[in-house]
Amino acid sequence: MPETTDDVNADAEISADWQQRVVQRSLRAATKRSIDRGSSLIRAAAKLLERSNGDGFTVQDVADEAGQSLRTLYQYFESKDDLLLAVFEETQRTYAGMIRTAIEDLDDPVSRLAGALLAAVRMPEFVGTGVDRGLARLSIKLTEVEPELVARSRQPVTALIHELVAIAAHNGKILADDPGATTYMLMALKSSFITSRTLGSDFGVPLPEPVELVGFCLAGLSAPLDEQYLRGLERELKMPKRARAAQRKG
Repeated sequence: MPETTDDVNADAEISADWQQRVVQRSLRAATKRSIDRGSSLIRAAAKLLERSNGDGFTVQDVADEAGQSLRTLYQYFESKDDLLLAVFEETQRTYAGMIRTAIEDLDDPVSRLAGALLAAVRMPEFVGTGVDRGLARLSIKLTEVEPELVARSRQPVTALIHELVAIAAHNGKILADDPGATTYMLMALKSSFITSRTLGSDFGVPLPEPVELVGFCLAGLSAPLDEQYLRGLERELKMPKRARAAQRKG
């Protein structure tokens, strides 16, 4: 009995179905492979940043550290700066998660904002010194030519601080008519403080302690918290183990 048009169409649909499943599985496998290789290169670059104290290694060194070819590296990253930007992005994502964990036991909106700022300015203490320096130099360099890339990389932390500012303002705990502008000022002070601690200060005066910086910020938002309260709050934060202390013991 000859095939009807309906039979042909049914066969075509079945064929398209399995083809789609095969393609989807293939794409998933290829995507996972790409992400795994990219992650391996990012981890290798972070190790070399620490080992070289922030500089002094090549993309070939990264490929060797990751056990991959230079050709493979360039399939995923255009340049050394592109790779280091990926390290910066991953660091910011990690920081945002660590900050959320640090303040998860706090309830009051002002305490949560203060705790997040304290955690944010102290986060570089929990990675290696070389990583700090390398990423600080990279962010300065890239901000001159591609500030939007750096802004997107910072987004996890920026969005968290903006969220906390908006909640505290909505609850009448701080004076912040424009949460976006307030977030900018807080992030600018945080970044300047971290850069000075990491690369050295060019202002010729001693750096404040984290609690002094955060106290200054909150006073400017009409929510003054005294130093004793902030030090107590700092002790309540669920901060990770210090990487540098662990390195010294090792």
